Amino acid sequence: MSLGIERDLAWASGGAAPAFDSELFAGETPAFVYDEACLRRDSKFVRDRIEDAGCMPLYSPKANTVRGVLEIIGDAVKGFAASSLFEAKLSRAVLGRSGSVHMTNPGLRPREVAGIPSTCDYLAFNSLSQWAAYREPLAGRIQCGLRINPGMSLVRDLRYDPCRESSKLGVPLDHVQELQDAASGRLDGISGLHFHTNSEATTFSGLLATVQHVKNYLGPLLDQVDWINIGGGYLFDSAEDMDEFHRAADLLRSAHKLDVFVEPGTAMVRRSCFLVSTVVDVFATGGKTVAVLDTTVNHWPEVFEYDFEPDVIGDTENGKHDYVLAGGTCLAGDIFGTYAFETPLEIGSRVVFANAGAYSLVKAHFFNGINLPAVYALRLGGEFVLKKRFTYSDFVGQWGEDQHATV
Repeated sequence: MSLGIERDLAWASGGAAPAFDSELFAGETPAFVYDEACLRRDSKFVRDRIEDAGCMPLYSPKANTVRGVLEIIGDAVKGFAASSLFEAKLSRAVLGRSGSVHMTNPGLRPREVAGIPSTCDYLAFNSLSQWAAYREPLAGRIQCGLRINPGMSLVRDLRYDPCRESSKLGVPLDHVQELQDAASGRLDGISGLHFHTNSEATTFSGLLATVQHVKNYLGPLLDQVDWINIGGGYLFDSAEDMDEFHRAADLLRSAHKLDVFVEPGTAMVRRSCFLVSTVVDVFATGGKTVAVLDTTVNHWPEVFEYDFEPDVIGDTENGKHDYVLAGGTCLAGDIFGTYAFETPLEIGSRVVFANAGAYSLVKAHFFNGINLPAVYALRLGGEFVLKKRFTYSDFVGQWGEDQHATV
C-alpha cells in the first residue's frame, strides 16, 4: 500500500469526523448538509481502492439519492447501480451517456419493462421466472444478467441478510447449476451474474469465501458470461487489509476473464453529510435532562430500526452536562441517545449529527407532519448553499388528491 493510500486511509477511517462549524451555518433547521470537499475525497478514495484491484465501481444511490451528491459521485465511478426504475431514471439523468446504469429489482412490474432499454445498460433478473417473463423484450437490447443467491449468510440480522432461509433475493446456486448441467438453453442470453451477500463489513474474508463457493458451483458458467457484479455491503473507507478483496477479484478476473463490478454506497457518502438541528425545549424528568430537537429519528429511520446512537459533534466521554437528545414527534421512542457536552445546551443551541450520509435522508418521512430537513451544500470555499426546501405543499401533496392523476 502506497504512502498516499495510507495517508488517505488514516483520514478516511479511524480519524475524527470532518469538521463542521455550526456557528458558521446560518440556514434553517433541521438541515441535511453535504460537504462537497469531503464527498469528493471519500468517493475518489473508495474508487481508487476498488480500481486498484482491477474492478469497476458503481455507486448505489439507495444510500443517498440527493441530486447534488449524485452529480459529484458520478465523476468518480463507472456508473450507478439502481434498485428501481425511478432510481435508474435519475441515474441516467445525472450521468447522461458518460456512465452505465445497472439495475436489479425483485418487484419488476410489466408496465416498467418498456422503459428499461432507454434507461439501463445492465439488468440482473432476480429470478428465473422474471427472466422467462421479460427475456423476449429485453434480451439483445441490454446486457441481461441473473442475480444468484450463494446461500452463505454473512449478516447476523435476518432483516438485512440477502442469504437468509427462503430468501426472495436471487436464484439459489443449485437451481442455476441444474440448468447449467441440463444444457436446456434457458440461460441463453444471460451475459453476466450478480450477487450481494454482506452489510457494512470491514473485512473481505466473506467475499473471498463466497467467490470460491460460486466458482465451485458455477465454474463452467463463469467461463461463458462476460461480467459479474459482486454487490456492496463493504466499507472500503474503513478496511485496513485489502488482500482478500484483491484475491477474490483475481479469481474472477484472471481465471474467468470477467469484468468485475462493485457497488459501494455507504463508504462513499456517510462521512460527508451532517444532520443539523436546533434545541427547542429543555427540561428535567426522572433524574435526567431532556433536550428536544426540531429534528426526529424519522429523518434518520435507521437510528430507530438499528437502535444505535449516531455521532454528535461536541459529545465527549467526560462531558459535564448530560442530555437525552429527543426528536420532536409524539413517538415515545423518538430518542437519539444520551450525550455529554462541555457546555450546557439551551433553547436555540445547535446540535449536529455527524456521519449522516448513508440511509438517513433517503429514508426520511413526514410522520406527525414534521417537515423534512432542508438540503444544503457546503461548498469548497465554506459557503452554505440551499439546494432544496420542503414545504407544506410537499406534505399535503403526498396525501391529497392529484388533479393530474389518471387511472
